[in-house]
Amino acid sequence: MRWFTNLFRGVRSLFQKRGVERELDEELANYLEASVAEKTLRGMTLTDARRAALTELGGTRNFVKHQIWLSRWESSLDNILHDLRVGVRSLLKSPGFTAIALLALALGIGGNTAIFTLINQVLLRNLHVRDPQRLVAFGDSVYGGIAGGIDLGGFGGYFPWDFAKQLESNPGPFQGIASYGSFSNKVSVRHAGGRSESAALMVPATLVSGNYFNVLGAPALIGRTILPADDGAPGTGAVAVLSHRLWQQSLSGDRAIVGKTIAINGTSFEVIGVMPEEFHGFKQEVEPTEIWVPVSMQPTILQQPSIIFPHSGLLFLHVFGRLQSGAGSNKKALTEAQNWLNQQIRVATLANEGSKVTPDRRAEINRLSVPLVPAANGVSLVRSQYGKSLQILMAVVAVVLLIACANLANFLLARATARQREVATRLAPGSSRARIVRQSLTETMLLSVTGGSLGMGVAFAATRALIAFVSQGSGDIALSPEPSLRVVLFTVGVSLVTAFLFGLAPAVIAARIGDRGSLNTAVRTAQGVGGRTSRFWPKMLVTAQVMLSLVLLVGAGLLLRTLRNLQNQDYGFERTHLLLAFMYEQLGGYQPHDLPALHQQLLERLNAIPGVRSAALSETPPISNGGWSSNIELQGYKPAPKENMVSILNRVSSQYFDTAGIAIIAGRPITAADTASSLKVAVVSDTIAKKYFPRGDAIGRNLTIGIDSVAGPWQIVGIARDTKAQDPRGADPIRMTYIPLAQIEPYEPVDKNAPASSRPAVREENQDRYASTILVRTVGDPVKMTADLRAALAAVNPNLPILKITPIEEQVSNEIANDELISSLTAVFSCLALILAAIGLYGVMSYNLAQRTTEIGVRIALGAQLGSVLWMIFRESLMLLAIGVGIGLPLALVATRGIQHQLFGLSANDPIAFLVAIALVSVMTFLASWIPARRAAKVDPLTALRYE
Repeated sequence: MRWFTNLFRGVRSLFQKRGVERELDEELANYLEASVAEKTLRGMTLTDARRAALTELGGTRNFVKHQIWLSRWESSLDNILHDLRVGVRSLLKSPGFTAIALLALALGIGGNTAIFTLINQVLLRNLHVRDPQRLVAFGDSVYGGIAGGIDLGGFGGYFPWDFAKQLESNPGPFQGIASYGSFSNKVSVRHAGGRSESAALMVPATLVSGNYFNVLGAPALIGRTILPADDGAPGTGAVAVLSHRLWQQSLSGDRAIVGKTIAINGTSFEVIGVMPEEFHGFKQEVEPTEIWVPVSMQPTILQQPSIIFPHSGLLFLHVFGRLQSGAGSNKKALTEAQNWLNQQIRVATLANEGSKVTPDRRAEINRLSVPLVPAANGVSLVRSQYGKSLQILMAVVAVVLLIACANLANFLLARATARQREVATRLAPGSSRARIVRQSLTETMLLSVTGGSLGMGVAFAATRALIAFVSQGSGDIALSPEPSLRVVLFTVGVSLVTAFLFGLAPAVIAARIGDRGSLNTAVRTAQGVGGRTSRFWPKMLVTAQVMLSLVLLVGAGLLLRTLRNLQNQDYGFERTHLLLAFMYEQLGGYQPHDLPALHQQLLERLNAIPGVRSAALSETPPISNGGWSSNIELQGYKPAPKENMVSILNRVSSQYFDTAGIAIIAGRPITAADTASSLKVAVVSDTIAKKYFPRGDAIGRNLTIGIDSVAGPWQIVGIARDTKAQDPRGADPIRMTYIPLAQIEPYEPVDKNAPASSRPAVREENQDRYASTILVRTVGDPVKMTADLRAALAAVNPNLPILKITPIEEQVSNEIANDELISSLTAVFSCLALILAAIGLYGVMSYNLAQRTTEIGVRIALGAQLGSVLWMIFRESLMLLAIGVGIGLPLALVATRGIQHQLFGLSANDPIAFLVAIALVSVMTFLASWIPARRAAKVDPLTALRYE
């Protein structure tokens, strides 16, 4: 307990310093009296005895008290508190400097914290599950959809239901293997206990295997998770697990919800559990999953016939596994798991293709491999889209912070020079340089910590804006602007490093200047402030600011020109006066046989709206990140072995090409005359016509699609202009095939070769008759037609779900959102860097000219002309500019190579970007030097000579 007593006495001495001092005085007085009495008994006079007692004590009473205080631990803390008080007073005496410093630090640290907050959530944060480092994804499972005609694990790790089931039942070297739907489908949800007339919720739902939660290691908050027994025969297992957000916001956090029923797409599901707040599933999406249901309920969730039967040929699941304990860090075990998975893929592929496998195909199958991808932080489309951009932005804000540090270091150097008499006065009685340095560092630490605290507020606001941009209007997303412990520690670390960067050198130089300065009054001359050496560091820092600003401006210029190229390129369709609406016909209760009448009603209503030039329906809009695709066969063209014959498909109504603004190059478009009873026709893109029919004889040829429900044959009657239907950055034109909605068969085809006993008693309706996109071309502003569009749709059916209404410009903008984010933020941070550099240059020039007031006055008094004085001043600025540009240009050439993959339509050495950046830095240098130069050139010689 001795340490506790020592701690208690130390704290007491800090808060009751006067009482402790009185106790020391009493102890010293008693000691001196006893010592003097002892010496007088030995025969010494009273004066000699007192002198001898003080000598034994070690000096004066105050000196002894000071030595006793220094020997105690609390003296160090008291010195720190004293330095803090002095630092606060010093900063309050210079409110202008303090305000500018705090603003620069808040912006610099806040920008770094904001970007790191997103990096932490998008790139670094692990899943909130048991031992996430043991999870691996089977293939790059970023994108989702339903695929056919590809190898197992192809195109992003797609797998069919039967193969996923096989892996689940026989996980081999894995502790467990589970699967989930490759995409979340919006479903209609109603609470059975709520009002029947209340609006249904539209929330994302994900299909998961029965062991999904067990393999993840994610227990429910209340209730239980989905079990293998729930994921049985198709159409069974109508149970659901809810997200914490859905439970709280839509069900009021009712703990009794477990065991009750909710209606999903009109089917009753029993709620069996609620997940913890931090759980969003294995796949981290912008709009997180709200409901998890067994894969066996696929027909209800996807609103289409069952595709969960053996040898369906449809791949729609992603698969992941949990490695055995220790396998994640054991290369041998990981290799064994990889080899086992590859073997399963190859055996299953051979079994699917039967005995008629050619030797070449067998060799190809034996090379199939699906990589095991570490998935401690899950799978994320946001990470794929924005990961590299966030890393670039992190580098940008780090450079901005360096410029802010250089700026503040310059200001502190100026303050150190101005305070040299104060420092000299403290050094003269014997204060150490270390004490001066510590006091200066305390001030910078105060600035940095306060700036970091303000930066947290800036980061919170900036992160909210960034999340809103990334979410593209989604109301509920998995990203949060609230800082985690890791983010707080990052901010504290950045603040401390920042204080060290901009505070140490000025503190050391301050001590040296004070040591040289003496207490004379002539401190405004070059010699008084340390000569040329003291002016070297500010110039070097300004040069560094110019150099870094140039690098940022070049990068911003390249990215802004990339964005401009992406926005202004020819997309192949008209991007003005076009409004898009996305509907969900299945949730409106429509079956495929109801669609022709619905589509006719919709088009009649839409075309009757005042201000509408034309309206059309299609499955996908003119540009979308998703699509419907298939292999195609063309009459008169024999493809080479393994030739890519994939075409993007779109089913469209009449007036589609006029409404979308896609020109017909040859032949005719799809019209109202193309009905179910007329010849089946198709329109193909110019790329298909030129590639497969270079003689120009595509029109009249037949085309067959590799999807049974729309196989055709279709006769090509028109050739449409190429469009940027998917990737705005795509260099190669996309092959497009358009078929009429009205000519798609009402029923799925029946296999004529199958025995009669295996044919279904009731033919399945064709699910490819649905159209999810409405296109409306308007006379005026399309946004102003939104209300009229909603009213027209409600007049047809008020229960028809409308997911979103947006102009085509916004749809295009969403496709290049990543480029808009990185270019906009880089431009903003570059402008901030330029402003900081201008402030730094202005401060240095103003201070240097203030120090040279006498010299300038003498020059003017001796007859120097205004021009020569200005040139003397500008020569110094131009020298700094030349050095900064000379170093910055090669550095920019190297740095821009790192963003080459982000550029479009220009090279990393684009001369325009470099010239504009140099021009901006030059203008900044001129303006930052002009104001102090004009002020110095107008100085009155007599006033300047009397100044000292």
